[in-house]
Amino acid sequence: MQGVARSCWIATLLGLLGCSSASSTADDAGSGGVGNSAGNIGVSASGAGNASTAGAGGSEASGGGRPAVAGNGNGSAAAGSAGALGGAGAAAAGTGGAGGGTASAAGAAAAGAGGAGGGTGMGGGNVGGAAACDWSAAPANVSAWVNESWSSELGNNIRTRKAWNLDNVMLNKGSMNLCVRWGATSAVPATVRMNLAATVQRWFGDWFKALGSYGCFPYGSGISVKVTGWAVKPSQQALLAGVDSSIPVYTETDGDGEPKCPDSCSSFVHWDHKFTSCPGGDANHSDYWLWFDDKLPGDGSAAAVGGDWGLRMPVSTFLDHFDDPSFSIVEHEMGHGFGFQDYYSWTGSAPTGGSLMIVGSTSGKQSPTLGDTWLLRRTWKEMAALRGW
Repeated sequence: MQGVARSCWIATLLGLLGCSSASSTADDAGSGGVGNSAGNIGVSASGAGNASTAGAGGSEASGGGRPAVAGNGNGSAAAGSAGALGGAGAAAAGTGGAGGGTASAAGAAAAGAGGAGGGTGMGGGNVGGAAACDWSAAPANVSAWVNESWSSELGNNIRTRKAWNLDNVMLNKGSMNLCVRWGATSAVPATVRMNLAATVQRWFGDWFKALGSYGCFPYGSGISVKVTGWAVKPSQQALLAGVDSSIPVYTETDGDGEPKCPDSCSSFVHWDHKFTSCPGGDANHSDYWLWFDDKLPGDGSAAAVGGDWGLRMPVSTFLDHFDDPSFSIVEHEMGHGFGFQDYYSWTGSAPTGGSLMIVGSTSGKQSPTLGDTWLLRRTWKEMAALRGW
């Protein structure tokens, strides 16, 4: 398969810097499972960019933290042309980021002229039939970067693939299932066996709580995470001693001999979330792979890679930060799971306060910045319209 929204991190004396290649090069999960045939198209990394040209060293004080959901931008109703209704929704007119568009069946159409953060004016539907949703525009100090990011790569990612984190959470009604590919040669530590889901849920929670209730997103208080499978190389099942016996253990391997979670259980392969051939059915399906090795392929200097399939990293890096409230390396890779790009050669706008996706730009902040928050909100806004949520 071709890589989509992938990245790698390399430790240097100057800190953690990133590296990436255009998606014409297969990613490191390439032999771990074949993605849906409609989505095996690499996305040109036209927006991959350099932290030094995209806000490296930006002051977090000027952009950190999640803004209040209400009261940003042009959120109040104003005169404007109403969007086309779908189903029984009521039309609401607005300007700026309110954006015009076709609403989902039970939602209200948000309409208007687009403006900063509104882009093409995809308003999205009101999830759950709420009377009003906050579709306010991104603030001026991040809006240009958000709009340019959507146009350069993110929009194409969302339109051409349907295995992103938001797809899975919506189809699972607020949850995410993990399958662990244990390629390390050491045994799974007890703390990982007992607390893996809680740790990953905490880090994912930083993203979903940043999204909040924006656009009536229904899981803004956080999502639930559970482990539904482990994969290990044949004859190495002893490394998983003590793992919950009710969770399936797989000994299938990919073309490189690495442990593999079955394609029949993977939403990366089955975008429709129908897992009729998965042992145990839907209950055992997986949405996200956690892939651990002693070191990553190549010269061993990379700290992590990630995409819509999940993330891969050395087990030592993961364990060193296992108890951290937030962890920027993992949360950066989770960002790729939403469709976000890297910015290694980016020459466009930069968000105030930086971004987890612009390595080295956040002044040490470990969780989503103001820019990340609004990039995710723009993504939800567009996906709600494209998917009919």
